[in-house]
Amino acid sequence: MGSIVKDIQEIEILRHYHLDKTNPDVWVDEEDLPSWVHDDDINTDHGGRTTPREPTRSGRGGGATGGPSSQDDETFTLSEQVDLLGLIKGNILKSKNVRGDTNLISSTQKSFNPQRYLYAVHADTSYDDLCVGVDNLQASIAQRSSALKVLVQNNFNRFVSAKNVIDSVYDDMKEKTLNEAQDWGTNRLNNILRESYGKAHEVINPLLERREKIEKLRSTVGLMEPYRLFFNLPNTLQESIKQGKYQQAARDYNKGKVLLAQAFPTNTGATTAPSTLSSDNASTHSHSSTSNLIETKRRVFDRVWSEVERIVAKLRADLESQLEEPWRGMEEHERNIRLLFELDTTKDPVWHCLSSQFRWIKKIMVESYDEQTIIVEELRKSDEYLQSQNMTVSGRTALFKQILANVNSTEFESMFAKEPEVKIWLAISTGVKTLSELLMRLLPDFWKLATTFMEDKLQKVQPQKRRTGGNTVDTQKVAQCHGMVREIIELYSSQMTSMLIDNLIPEPQPLPNDEKNHGQQGEGEERDQAQRISRKENSVVTAFFLSKMVTEVSNCVNDVNGLSIRGGAFMVLVDLMQRVRWKFVEVLCELWGEDAKVFYKHEDWTLQSENSQITLFVELFYQFHEYCLRSAYKYASIWTATTEDPVQHDDGNAVVPTQYTEKIRQMFLDALYSFLDGLVHLAFADAERSNQQQKQQQQQQQQHSEYDLSGPGAASFENLAGGKKSKLIDITELDPRILITISNLSELRAVTIPKLLADFERTCDIRMMDDGKTLIEVVDQLDSILFEDYIKRKAVVASRVITDGILYGGIDWQSTPKPTGVHSFMYEALLSLVVVHAQISEIAPPLVFRALSALLINMAQDCLRCFQQVEQFGMGGMLQATLEMEFMNHTLSQYQSPSSDEVLQMIYDTIDRAYRPEGENLQNEMTALKKLLADARQSTQMQFMCFKKPR
Repeated sequence: MGSIVKDIQEIEILRHYHLDKTNPDVWVDEEDLPSWVHDDDINTDHGGRTTPREPTRSGRGGGATGGPSSQDDETFTLSEQVDLLGLIKGNILKSKNVRGDTNLISSTQKSFNPQRYLYAVHADTSYDDLCVGVDNLQASIAQRSSALKVLVQNNFNRFVSAKNVIDSVYDDMKEKTLNEAQDWGTNRLNNILRESYGKAHEVINPLLERREKIEKLRSTVGLMEPYRLFFNLPNTLQESIKQGKYQQAARDYNKGKVLLAQAFPTNTGATTAPSTLSSDNASTHSHSSTSNLIETKRRVFDRVWSEVERIVAKLRADLESQLEEPWRGMEEHERNIRLLFELDTTKDPVWHCLSSQFRWIKKIMVESYDEQTIIVEELRKSDEYLQSQNMTVSGRTALFKQILANVNSTEFESMFAKEPEVKIWLAISTGVKTLSELLMRLLPDFWKLATTFMEDKLQKVQPQKRRTGGNTVDTQKVAQCHGMVREIIELYSSQMTSMLIDNLIPEPQPLPNDEKNHGQQGEGEERDQAQRISRKENSVVTAFFLSKMVTEVSNCVNDVNGLSIRGGAFMVLVDLMQRVRWKFVEVLCELWGEDAKVFYKHEDWTLQSENSQITLFVELFYQFHEYCLRSAYKYASIWTATTEDPVQHDDGNAVVPTQYTEKIRQMFLDALYSFLDGLVHLAFADAERSNQQQKQQQQQQQQHSEYDLSGPGAASFENLAGGKKSKLIDITELDPRILITISNLSELRAVTIPKLLADFERTCDIRMMDDGKTLIEVVDQLDSILFEDYIKRKAVVASRVITDGILYGGIDWQSTPKPTGVHSFMYEALLSLVVVHAQISEIAPPLVFRALSALLINMAQDCLRCFQQVEQFGMGGMLQATLEMEFMNHTLSQYQSPSSDEVLQMIYDTIDRAYRPEGENLQNEMTALKKLLADARQSTQMQFMCFKKPR
């Protein structure tokens, strides 16, 4: 090491003093130096030492070729730049553009040449001006001489005093010490110096030796100074890694490679590691000491670089392990990938990260799906849910009304979160949302990383491939990237298929043995139908959560479409969305139809407060039917991005495929028909059923308080009843049920069905004119069936009384005397209608006219039938029959109709044909008859006041 330092020191000395060897034979003066060594390169201080200085742009031979140097301008003082003759104002160097050696024209220099000055400065000055200049110069010299004289005169005393002091001191020194015996005063000093010299040798020699070593080391350090960063690189790297400054570590590593390449350049200029450097490069150097220095230098650099590689290798391993950590963000992964490329990794970090992320994404998606599935299955097997399947009809009805009244409330989920069925749907909905959010949290970063890999944005392309346009990415790996993305999407699709399609509605519970063994003909179809009906899912709750889930899946599909994923992977989601839409429509339609078939069970015969002849049941069905319609259409019309734009209406809404609208239309009509069948079933229910429903009315009033939740939902339920407490009716009898049902049918025909049809046409954009006519015809038929049944049963009393009175009441219509009043059978028949009037007025007042008109016709027909059986009327019989008919006709006059008038005319014709005149004055008899009629009506005014036409 000492020889190396010595050699380096000698090289630096020779380079500093511009020598060829350490023992030169000829002294070279400063002005004799070559052109590349100007005198400006070396400054001489007062001690005779030379120091390097920045070279000037002097010409060959040291002569000034381009004018005075900047140094000349600096040494040429301000006073010397003024014209000596006082003829030129300002700087003579600039004003006269003086060229050449300025020392020749500087009056303060020994080399000053007056002729040269005049030639350089006053070459073009006239003789007269030169004379003036001479005068100016003489005046200036005289002025300076005067000033010098004044200076001497003012300080003469000081000069004399100083001279006397100096002479006195000299004489005194000469007498005492400045003699030959004292070596002219230096004897003592010489002794001291000799002693000091000896001591100095003892003290200074070790210091000088150490200084020599220090100078050698300093020279060595100076030689290695350009590579200080390289030698500090291991510590710098460790410190940066310790502080987490990986980017700084990568920059330092690359700087180290550059320094290494500069220290050991190859013929081609490429960077080569120390271990691969060939010793043959040393042969290009002519001097053996330099060759030894390079070899030693290579060994030092090799040792340092080996440590650097060890540190960087550990850093590469740490960064690669971080690529396998899924919790790190995409930006951090990209940073680590770029760092690995900068650190010359031998692996492909992008592919490594993709593979790790792919395995982790699949794993977490499977784990999340299994977790959500277990939650749903546990809820379905819970005792609470199993017990809820056996809920009483009254309890289910009360709950159904509350759900339907609050389904549009923003607090619906929190209001019914404790219901077992709602808990299951919440779990399924949460599972769908969790899986969708998980996909959208993981897939974008994965696709972004895959895209950067496929588009070669992160890889380090080799220079020759970049020049030729080559692609460093393996096409097989590109295909694998598309395959991994597709596999992730297919996994999500299969999970959604399992959760929303395969197991959306659980299998129905086994049927009881009596139902299983009932009949063999059509066993499969009937059993499927029975199983569907036996399911306990609430169609309203199902529709609510299906809406949430289809929206969640649709949003997820559209978000994935925004990623612009290529390779056909997105079409997997398009197919999933199509299947989900159809399944949701299918499931809701199935439950919609099932609930419509048993919807009559929700009838509690509670009348509306504002329209007391109609039950809340009608409005409840409208809300149910309309909500199912909107929900089904929402599933069918929800749009997801596809490769082609969907067909749209004029209003911009997407056109729903025909198979969807047709299925919804068919279920819309089937549910209405099922509901109408249920109405008839309710009207003709047996007495036991009616008694049970009567009890349910009271139970539901109590259960209402149980489900009567505060908030906007409860207000909606109250609005359903008109905001007031509705009255109940006695439904243990058939007549009230039929009358209420007829009133409900009237409301359906006039309001509800037209409104539902309008909703359907507006929602689905399908005309329902023919279907609407058919529905109205069915309603009319049901109405006729119920009304005729009611009239038929109510007409029996009057018919029996009239028949007994006319045919079997002991009246001889041929020989009976003239009438004295109306017979009791007519009073009794009309009183039976008073009872009917009272019943209808209490339950369904709008049906009074229709019912009494029909009963009037029935009474008239009964009278016609009976009078047709009388063979002959005498005067008294004819007048009595006429009085009976007129009394009936006038009493029920406001209920007359063309049909009743026609029957009454037929009665009069029948009496006329059977009448045998006896010669009495018919006119007088008719006058008397009118008086009897008036008396009879007057006497029965109170009994038949209900028949009186209101004012």
